[in-house]
Amino acid sequence: MKRQAKSSYPRELRGRFLLDTDVFISYIRGDELADHAGKVVESIVEGSLDAYVSSMLYDDVTCGLRAKGMNMGEVIQVLTAIASISHTSLPVTPAIAISALTLYVQQAGPRKIHYFDVFHVATARAHELPIITSDTYINDQQKTLGVTALDLRKI
Repeated sequence: MKRQAKSSYPRELRGRFLLDTDVFISYIRGDELADHAGKVVESIVEGSLDAYVSSMLYDDVTCGLRAKGMNMGEVIQVLTAIASISHTSLPVTPAIAISALTLYVQQAGPRKIHYFDVFHVATARAHELPIITSDTYINDQQKTLGVTALDLRKI
């Protein structure tokens, strides 16, 4: 009987997941979570993980990098790198936008959860996808937020 090769990644990196912006940024910029994000990207490449994002991700990236002083050429390079990683963008519908903004109001806004993050959470909820993120609030409050979250730091 032939023995199948065992994947070097945890079982939780198999299936369909919504990825938060930090997964892409950590992987591309090579920050302290780059190795963790690299495992996610490798799982995408090997075909064990189907990656989804909220369409708000691209605006999230653009606003975040511009706020850190990046010029548009550099931002476009980052977006091009993100585009090279296989993923499906899920559109923000009126229902998702209303859900996101309601969540933002309920969770007391920027002191707890960031504006763009509520769109990622609302998209994950609407599509019944677990979310991979390093965001402490989302990971700690996943039950309250109505999502299943996988902490990028623990991958």
